[in-house]
Amino acid sequence: MNRRTVLKTLGFTAALPWTPLARAAGRAYASRPIRLVVPYPPGGVTDVAARLAGELLTARYGQPVVVENRPGASGLIGQQLVAAAAPDGYTFIMGGLGGNVLPPVTVRGLPLDVPKTFVPVAQIAEFVNVLVVAKESPLSNVQEFLAYAKSKPAGSLSYGSNGIGTSAHLTTEFFAQRTGLKMQHVPYKGSNELNIDVANGNLDFCFSNLPPVLPLIKKGNLKALAVTSSYRSKQLPQVPTFEESGMADFDVTSWLGVYAPAGVPAPLVQELGKVIAQGVDQPSVRERLQTAGFEPQPRDADGFAALNQRELERWGAIARQANVVIEFGKG
Repeated sequence: MNRRTVLKTLGFTAALPWTPLARAAGRAYASRPIRLVVPYPPGGVTDVAARLAGELLTARYGQPVVVENRPGASGLIGQQLVAAAAPDGYTFIMGGLGGNVLPPVTVRGLPLDVPKTFVPVAQIAEFVNVLVVAKESPLSNVQEFLAYAKSKPAGSLSYGSNGIGTSAHLTTEFFAQRTGLKMQHVPYKGSNELNIDVANGNLDFCFSNLPPVLPLIKKGNLKALAVTSSYRSKQLPQVPTFEESGMADFDVTSWLGVYAPAGVPAPLVQELGKVIAQGVDQPSVRERLQTAGFEPQPRDADGFAALNQRELERWGAIARQANVVIEFGKG
C-alpha cells in the first residue's frame, strides 16, 4: 500500500511533506515496524493518543506502529523498558505532565533521571482539568465556592485526587496557594471511586482531568463550576474558565506527547516532531481528538521541549511550596 492510499484510508486530507532525511538513499526511514510504548493500561487517554500518533507515523512512512501497553509502577515499568532500548529511532514512549514532569519534581529516589533519559519529540494534545462538586450542591460558580470555603473552619473542607503527586492533587495545591485555603486532602488509587464519593457528597469537591469525568458531568451526576484552561472547553462550552470567574493567570492543562530515548539522532527527532505535529493539525484529526475529549495542541520537537522545561520549573515550584515529597517505593 503506497503512502497516498494509506492517507486516504485513514482520512488524512493533507499530505505530509517528504524531507531529505526520510528519502536519503541508503538510510531511508522507516525500514521496519516502529514500537510505541504506552506505560499505562489500554483504553486510557494516553493509549488513545498513542494509537492516533501511530496512525500518523504509518501514514507518513508506510510501516506499522506497534502500540505496546506496559503498565506498572505509575508508568515506571514502561519508562525503564524504553530507557534500555537502542536509540535507533524505532522505539518511542508516550508521556506527558503526569509521567515526565510531576514525578521528577515530587518523587525522591526515582531510579531514572526522567528529563535526561527521554527527549521530547512532539506534543499531540492537552486536556483541561475541571472543578466539580456534587449535583445537589447549592454552589454554582467559583465565587460562590470560595465564599463557602472561606466560611468553613480551616482544614475542614475535603477534596480528593487520584493520588499524591498527580496533576489533580497539584492543581488543587496551586488553587490553595492562590486562594489561601487550607483543605484536607484524601488521596485515592484511581478516579472511579473518587468521582463516586464527590457525586455522593462524601467529599466537598475535586479537580479532575476532563476525559474521565466528562460522562458524569453530561449525565448530571457531577456539577462543573469552572475549567482550568485559559479557554473554554469545546466539550463543556457553557462552563467558564477560572479567569472568567475572577482568578487571573490560572491556566492549567494536562498534556500528552511522544518521547524518544536519549541518543536518537537529532535530525530524526526533528523530522518526526514535524510529521506528528503537522498530522495532528489536520482538520479531520483535530475533530477526532476533540470528540475523544482532547484539545489538539500540536507542537514539534523544539516547541514540545520548551513546554516540557517550563512545566518542570513551574510544577517544581508549586510542589516545593506545598511540600509535596514522595519517597520512591514507599506508600
